[in-house]
Amino acid sequence: MPVTKRVIFRADGGSQIGLGHVVRSLALAHMLQEEFTLVFAIQQPEPALQAQIQTVCPTLIALPAEKDYPKEASFLAEQVLSPNDVVVLDGYMFKTEYQETLKMRGCTILCIDDIHSFPFVADAVLNQAGGITAAAYLVAPYTRLLLGPGYALLRRPFLEATLSARTLPAGSLKVMLNFGGADPLNITLQEARRLHAMAELSAIEIVTGSAYRYQQALENWAADKPRIKLHRNLPANDMCELMRACAVAVTSASGIAYEYAAVGGLLFIKQTADNQRGLYQFLLSTGIAADLAALDPNFLNDSLISDFGANVALQRQYFDGKSAERLRKVMAMLSLSASLTLRDVTEEDMLLLFNWSNEVEVRRRSFNSKPIPLDGHKVWFKQKLLQKDAYLYIAVVNGDAAAHIRFEVTDNSASISYMIGEEYRGKGLGHTVLLKGIRRLTEQRPGLTQVEGLVQQDNPASIRAFEKAGFIVTEPDKKYPQAHRFVLELKNAPAF
Repeated sequence: MPVTKRVIFRADGGSQIGLGHVVRSLALAHMLQEEFTLVFAIQQPEPALQAQIQTVCPTLIALPAEKDYPKEASFLAEQVLSPNDVVVLDGYMFKTEYQETLKMRGCTILCIDDIHSFPFVADAVLNQAGGITAAAYLVAPYTRLLLGPGYALLRRPFLEATLSARTLPAGSLKVMLNFGGADPLNITLQEARRLHAMAELSAIEIVTGSAYRYQQALENWAADKPRIKLHRNLPANDMCELMRACAVAVTSASGIAYEYAAVGGLLFIKQTADNQRGLYQFLLSTGIAADLAALDPNFLNDSLISDFGANVALQRQYFDGKSAERLRKVMAMLSLSASLTLRDVTEEDMLLLFNWSNEVEVRRRSFNSKPIPLDGHKVWFKQKLLQKDAYLYIAVVNGDAAAHIRFEVTDNSASISYMIGEEYRGKGLGHTVLLKGIRRLTEQRPGLTQVEGLVQQDNPASIRAFEKAGFIVTEPDKKYPQAHRFVLELKNAPAF
């Protein structure tokens, strides 16, 4: 029976801490709606935020307030999560120990990050800010890094906007102002006052979110100012249309800046939190945006028309509208790995393994490249099933046999051999088969200290699989001196 493809999002947000983590998690959820069952877990959501989340993730788990996050991770692992789940973590409290707890449950993890301040054992880490390199991260061997605006977490209207023509909006000059869904420091009102002093602006469109605590003060200030127009908690389509109408935008250095850059226009940003530093520096260094201090009447008079088209052209170099396609592909691979389970080989698998073993690619990568005769395979197969120190497993994906992995144990060491079925090659399953196979083996044979495997030098896919599973190359095997000999000391094994 096919396994339900479920993605669990874990992020917090509200009037005190802002909505950035929730909004960008929901942007990813939007991209996955058609292919996955989506669940959102959040501590004590405010009613308006809960309603917003459930427009994308119908199932919401309202967690109690809990500052002991390792304790929360244990609760999720024991009560909520299954080994087939992909878990998306977005927040600075989901540190290494939290991730390790979910990995030991068997879950596959994607972390959305922007501060790279602790080690990751997640299967993938996404940082949409540009200018970040792999050197900034300390990760497990198998962790895939998704870095830069090619993986921008944009909602659907903004992805579509990158593919449409963008010209200077007709009519009088409008500026959009937005400092996030919560803006706990009330920078919105501070900057609104400054912009209102610029007579060149015919309309200032101010957008606030459901968690903004200063709405009444803002409304009181704007009451006698016809050039000020207030909007609250706009849906994505309405926000995108408002951006199209505004040649200029003033935002925090956050996801809202990316959304405006995807639409295209003159963008001025302000760093309003420490975690925005990387994105702020990237936007300024590339010219996608300018510092808010540069927005003054002289700029509006002299440079607006000439700079608008050039700025849009530059922004389109970074936002190509394909980030959803890239992320769906990544999530499909993560989900495939998450759904992989192991079962023992049975007598009914004899022909399956015979056919796999005789595939051209398998024979080419084997130490003995000659075809295997059926009679010889039958004898070998029967012997292996009876051999007490041989452990044979079939990896199953969504009900289909996808791979075979075999261990032969001598004392406290196991030698490993595996092969991926033709239909499942090139899908990034190699290291998952290795890690889940080792986990299954050590459950059945506790006390093992080492696992090793031999790989031909011209087999890059298998070499990479062993590397991602944490194996290291050691001295060659005397019988096969030209092959790579990979060894994993189980005390150093990555979480799996």
